[in-house]
Amino acid sequence: MDNTSTLNNLLKLTYSEATENERLILKNKLINSEDLRREFKHMCDVKSLLDQEFYAPNPTSIQIILEESQKNELETYLD
Repeated sequence: MDNTSTLNNLLKLTYSEATENERLILKNKLINSEDLRREFKHMCDVKSLLDQEFYAPNPTSIQIILEESQKNELETYLD
């Protein structure tokens, strides 16, 4: 497994998307590599931060979308 595949599989492991076989291979690699453990911890930390973020659309954006939607609806009925 090349380094890119290993990192991709670590990411899958971070999001609980790795297959059982991938988990076993990665577990062995993590046991044997401090660098890989550090990278995995970093991925988990970033995921944790991202999971805490919440973004809502700006109220002005919502208003513009609603106005455009109503405008398009009126144009449809007038055609």
